[in-house]
Formats: sequence, C-alpha cells, structure tokens
Amino acid sequence: MLLKPAIIPREKRNDFYQCKYDHFKDLTVWMIIITCIIEMTFFVSDCSMVNGFSKETVLPRFLILVPLGLYLYTFKHVSSYKIMAPFSYVMIHACMLSVIWAHTVIGDSSALRETFLVMHLVYVVAGISAPKNLHCFCHLLMAAEIVFAICVNNMSKIDTIVSLGGAGLVSVCVFEVIFENAYAEQYNISKKLEDISLHDQLTGAFNRTKLKMLCMEESNELDYKKAGFILIDINDFRKINENFGHDAGDAIIKELYEIIKFCTRGGDVCIRMGDEQFLIIVPEQGLARTKEIGERIRSKVERKTELEYPFKVSIGVAIYLGGDYHVTINLADKALKFAEENEVNIVVAYEDM
Repeated sequence: MLLKPAIIPREKRNDFYQCKYDHFKDLTVWMIIITCIIEMTFFVSDCSMVNGFSKETVLPRFLILVPLGLYLYTFKHVSSYKIMAPFSYVMIHACMLSVIWAHTVIGDSSALRETFLVMHLVYVVAGISAPKNLHCFCHLLMAAEIVFAICVNNMSKIDTIVSLGGAGLVSVCVFEVIFENAYAEQYNISKKLEDISLHDQLTGAFNRTKLKMLCMEESNELDYKKAGFILIDINDFRKINENFGHDAGDAIIKELYEIIKFCTRGGDVCIRMGDEQFLIIVPEQGLARTKEIGERIRSKVERKTELEYPFKVSIGVAIYLGGDYHVTINLADKALKFAEENEVNIVVAYEDM
C-alpha cells in the first residue's frame, strides 16, 4: 500500500510539487550549506595526511564556495521547484566530485567509501522536497560518480563498494517513493478541506473567504493594481422562491453560475456573496471591458428562454483602483440598486451614474 502512488490529478501536479518544495525547502537548503561546510573542513584532514599545508587540495575543497554562492543567491530570488529542486542535486553532485577530486590529487582514497554512504543520507534530505522521479534520476547519476571514483583512484574492495552503493541507492529511492505517497495523501486531504472552506457548496463558486485570500497581508487591499468589480443580482428572486419553491431557486442560482463561468476567463474570480448575488472580480480590466463582460452575462441570461424557470438579472459595475475593497463593492452595490430601482435587467456602472 505504501508503494502505491496517491492519485494527484494531472492539473494539480505542479501545485502539489510546489507545495512539497515550499514546505521542506529550508531543510534542503540547510542540508546543502552544512554539506559544503563539512566538505571544506576536510581540508584539515588533508593537511594531517601530508603533515603540512595541503596546497593540492585547496582548490578541490574550497571551489565549492562558487556554486554554493550561486545556489544561495538563486534560492533567495527564485521560488519555483522546477529550478531549485534540480539545482539542489547539482550542488550534491558538485560536493561528490569535489571529494573525489581531493582524494585523487592527495593520493589517498581510504575515506571515499564512507563518504559515499554519507552522501546517500544527503540524498534522503534532498529528495524530501523534490519530485520522486527527479530524485531517482539524479540519484542514479551517483552510480556513475562511484564508477568514476573507482577508476581514477584504483580503489580496492570494489565488490563491497558496489554492493553498499547499490543497496543505498535502492533503499533511498524506495524511501522517497513512500514519503511522496504519504505526503500526497496529506495534500489531498488538505485540498479537500480547503475546497470546503473556500467554496459555496451549492454552486462551487468561491465564498466570501476568498476575498481575504486575495488581499495583501493584514489589510483589506487586494493584490491588484486595477480590477473590475461586477455585482450580479437575480431579479425578483424572493418571488421565485415563494411561487416555485426553494428547489427552483437553487436551480436558478446554479444556472446563473454556469453562465458566469461561460462568460469569464480563467483568471477571473467569481464569489457568491449571498443567496442570489454574485461578485465577479476581473483583474487588470478597465471600465469598458468590465461593462462588456457584465453585458455578456446579462444578455446570455436573457436569451436562456428554454429554462424551466426563466429569470433575469441586474448588474452593477465599479472599478477597483486600490485601497479597501469594501469601498468598491459598495460602489458596485449602489450601481446595482440604481439598476433595480429604475429598470431591471440592465448593466449600470457607478462611474457612469
């Protein structure tokens, strides 16, 4: 059961691996730093072996600072697992090659076997934040490095090195598969809970909680420089419930949400604000484009004459330019009320009032 992969939908795999990386990235980066520091401290042992200053191993031991500096700079400015996870393995292989280089120039390979075993543990930590397929591929490259070390150092007890290395490689890869499957189960559970907390159970639209998630930290200011707000209300919804029942009202609400999805883009956010009211946020759109989307929704609702319970909507529009989002919602609500009081089934922009 532990080796059976947990099902992550294809469209959510990038999000899954990004979440996994974000959760464990600090562990990985500290492992890289500590490994590089240990690699450099081995210079003391080199000096003991030659009974003096080991100038031959200065470059192999301390050259690792160059890729480490580049890695830390990239870590600070790049958050994508697609870049940082492979880069972590590049650092591990750089450490491996530095160790092989140092032992080759000093002419003593007695500690290489133990180093190989330690590097398997380093791979365990790196694999926690990386996709398992990437880990297995990169870990297999370690076998090539071991073969290379054997060839350049004329190492003895090759059978022991190969058997221990093979056992370590297989066991670490199996561990990473088991770990990723376990994390995937937790990911699926957390996403289900998040879905329940963020979505309206009748329609699947976002609920009001989504608004806070769109805000910058500890404020009511949305993380948009400009956005169109479209507030939609079903005309005479209370009468529909009274005359045809709440099931009819639910059917109309679901139908309206389907129309909204059809008329909006993937980056637009639809929020169910109340029983018969929806708010659509269209990022980076001005007044003309926002009104056009609202009119498209209104027109499509009007043309849906084949419905068992035909209905119409009124729409209020306002443009968000920053600050407290509640202000823009109130402006769109004023435009909506103006539409309902003067002529239902129209789109009114607050800026045009």
